[in-house]
Amino acid sequence: MADERDGALSSRILQVLRAGRRGNATLEQLRRATGASGRDLESAVSALEESGEVVRMPRKRLALAERSGLRTGTVRIERSGRALVILDVPAAPLVLERSALRPAMDRDRVLVEETPYSRGGLHHAKIHRVLERGRERLIGVAAPKAPRRILPLDERVGPYLVLLAPDSEPAPLGQAVATRIVEYPSGHRDILVRVEEVLGELGLLGTEIRTVCASLGIEEEFDDEVLAEAAAFGEPSAADLAGRVDLRQTLTITVDPADAKDHDDAVSVQKLDGPGGGYRLIVSIADVSHYVRPGSRLDDEAFERSTSVYFPGTSVPMLPERLSGDLASLHPGVDRLAVSAFLDIDERGRVRSSSFARSVIHSVASLTYEQVQSVLDGGEQAGVSAEVRDALGEMGHLAALLCQRRMQRGAIDMDLPESVIELDERGEVGTIRKRPRLFAHRLIEEFMLAANEAVATRIDRADQAFLYRIHERPDDDAISELAVRVKALGLRLEREGALVEPAMFQHLLAAAADSPFARQVNVMVLRTMTQARYSAEKGIHFGLASRCYTHFTSPIRRYPDIVAHRALLAVEGRDSAGGGNAGGCDASDGAAAVALAAGEARPARAAVLPSREALRPVAEHTSKRERRAMEAERDVAKGAAVLYMQRWLGKRLEGTVSAVDRYGFNVELDVAFVEGFVHVGRLREYFDYVAERMELQSRVSSACIRIGDRIKVRVAALDLASRRIDLEPA
Repeated sequence: MADERDGALSSRILQVLRAGRRGNATLEQLRRATGASGRDLESAVSALEESGEVVRMPRKRLALAERSGLRTGTVRIERSGRALVILDVPAAPLVLERSALRPAMDRDRVLVEETPYSRGGLHHAKIHRVLERGRERLIGVAAPKAPRRILPLDERVGPYLVLLAPDSEPAPLGQAVATRIVEYPSGHRDILVRVEEVLGELGLLGTEIRTVCASLGIEEEFDDEVLAEAAAFGEPSAADLAGRVDLRQTLTITVDPADAKDHDDAVSVQKLDGPGGGYRLIVSIADVSHYVRPGSRLDDEAFERSTSVYFPGTSVPMLPERLSGDLASLHPGVDRLAVSAFLDIDERGRVRSSSFARSVIHSVASLTYEQVQSVLDGGEQAGVSAEVRDALGEMGHLAALLCQRRMQRGAIDMDLPESVIELDERGEVGTIRKRPRLFAHRLIEEFMLAANEAVATRIDRADQAFLYRIHERPDDDAISELAVRVKALGLRLEREGALVEPAMFQHLLAAAADSPFARQVNVMVLRTMTQARYSAEKGIHFGLASRCYTHFTSPIRRYPDIVAHRALLAVEGRDSAGGGNAGGCDASDGAAAVALAAGEARPARAAVLPSREALRPVAEHTSKRERRAMEAERDVAKGAAVLYMQRWLGKRLEGTVSAVDRYGFNVELDVAFVEGFVHVGRLREYFDYVAERMELQSRVSSACIRIGDRIKVRVAALDLASRRIDLEPA
């Protein structure tokens, strides 16, 4: 109640300040306007100051930060050293000179003042105040000649000295250590830390993974209470199966990467007879909500983590192994609890009807993408029965129909191959190769997209609050920049009318598909896009050309999918109670409240799901956790590339120019799916960057460097801390 009262008073203060012509007032004026006591008023004002919404002015006046030329945002320091402020209110980022960064660090939330000075189209800023620190720990190594000094392994911390506190244990030489920040930088002081944990020997992949997790606050272990809760569950019993649709006699398979850590989804396709024909697609998803109940420690932990994080050879799961790798994982040959979507699809790829139910399945086969592709190509696969081969043929035909339908409505299909990092017998990086994109991948993607969209539509039409997966349209500036860049490659970004549509990007990618710069165009389009996120409010998914979309198909590894399951089961349960399709749904279970991290009471079973307002912090938290996981996975992948290239240091290699800018060019190497960078300073001639053709042109000869050129290079230097592979012409 006290928190609600403080929040209401804070809102009232902001209303009073916004209503004033100057946007400021004295404490006495605010007291009279709000009727609050002096103590309550000071408490509310202090909270508003901490959030950066209000600032104190001369003559004891309080003012809205937004009216005082101040803005809030988060400091982001790039590996190049450039410091930006990413504003809370979406706008172009502001630049911080390194000399103006103090006392802020990377990830800090700050109050800044925008300056008139600009360069490269971005305005500069200066720090007014640090509102919230983004780091509690620093990862580093002891300096060889100054062991009480720590050298951060992440250069993005900022231009500060990091010293051990007098009471800290020393850091072992050559070992990465996790330290707790004791004193943050100020106008005259650097950073003081205390050693908390030794992470391992530098230069090993395992150390890199632990380092990244410690740096980003990713907890690798579960506490005993969470593990005990998961361990208490047993194999599905007769009581667990009661009321469920029995799909154990329906031919069902799972298809996953060979190194999959969990199996969320299983699929079945049946050819429909009668008028119109078509197919019935059954997408069965692990019924994680059966195990992860609101109010439980498992739910608390799943919400806090929000997503699994995947690294070469290992992962940090959202749920303990007992669930993620066993009971909730749809293994073949055993009964597993699921939530199934039944989609009837016609011969034009249109979903004619859909229904949903809690179910029990019994998968007959766990296949890899490579096995499925071999069958689709007409090859024989040991252990794959004739019945499964026939089913895969039907699945391939249906997936092609669904894909064609999506492309017709304008969905963007980017071709950005992933790298596969394979480990040797020591657990270190053995090879890095490009993962081929097979039609088998598309087959499962199409089925999951169709299920996600059907679930979102069902819950949305029932007016039940849940988490949408949204992807806003890119802004005009980003589109204009893309148009200029692709024009340099001889391509056109054709825009019809004022509204930006996904089809314009689809046409661009199709035009570039067979060119030597196809991958670079895909990268450019990706960078033009906004970042997809979770939202309690409905919005489009631009990339999929979908008006209503959610994540439903991966509840083992994504918390928003659990939210979707609970909402769907609540809707189905209500319809069942009203005489609709029962579908085996347990209404009381499906209507259990989603766990929130707001400190409020969290009943094990509640009568209603949360409102959209209550889901807003869930959307924000899960979106942040998703971005953290992506950052961790990218960082480890880049570190693995540097570790792999150590065997090639000083050697000549061949590759293809994959990107060009004024500072140099990237080269994708033939020996592995790895890129390095050639700085213009390493070239034997002086080159100018010709922006309109996106190429480097020599001043002294006819030499020209373009995307798609073949080139011989030498691996000149490697820097694990900065994740940099420096190349030079060979």
